[in-house]
Amino acid sequence: MTQEPQTAGTDGRRARRERGRLAVIEAVIALFQEGSAPPTLRQMTERAGVSAATLFRYFETIDDLMHEATTGYFERFAPLFEIQDIGVGTVGERADRYAACRTSLYGEIAPFARYGRARALDHPHFAATLHGARSRMAEQTRTHFAPELSALDHSTAESVVAVICTLTSFESWDQLTADFHRTPDEVRSLWRDTLITLCAGA
Repeated sequence: MTQEPQTAGTDGRRARRERGRLAVIEAVIALFQEGSAPPTLRQMTERAGVSAATLFRYFETIDDLMHEATTGYFERFAPLFEIQDIGVGTVGERADRYAACRTSLYGEIAPFARYGRARALDHPHFAATLHGARSRMAEQTRTHFAPELSALDHSTAESVVAVICTLTSFESWDQLTADFHRTPDEVRSLWRDTLITLCAGA
């Protein structure tokens, strides 16, 4: 007779705990988007409306929290990683959509991308996440520019993929916008025109 109330109580506590964990993760993502990269413990607890002690009941360490926040971040922005009508159209149309996709993506994820790349130097999770994202984007490149790449031998085609991915990487976007003061539209045009030239040469 007492089992059902105990089970209901346990389920309720689990649900509250999960809501609390999600609130902290959402707070971290919001703070990153606002430019706090990385946010301080105080910023995270104040935004989530929890104490530091409560936060550390949800997550063993800050790295564990950042691990889950990274996963949530990529899930939220997953659609921006996808190239619309991948592989369809003329080389000019494909180059323009590719450049548009990458510039839109980087504009949204810039704060977390900078943090993640810094942490990848000493944290296996961030390194694995970054490697996985780069691998997926390289595979998109192979599909999107398949007509041009198919005319090349495998080694040369992979070299072209490597050049395209490096040219249109977040690091390239960050340098062009921060150091060379190019606007997102200017970066998109530069990448589009360079991709067309590169594909024509291939």
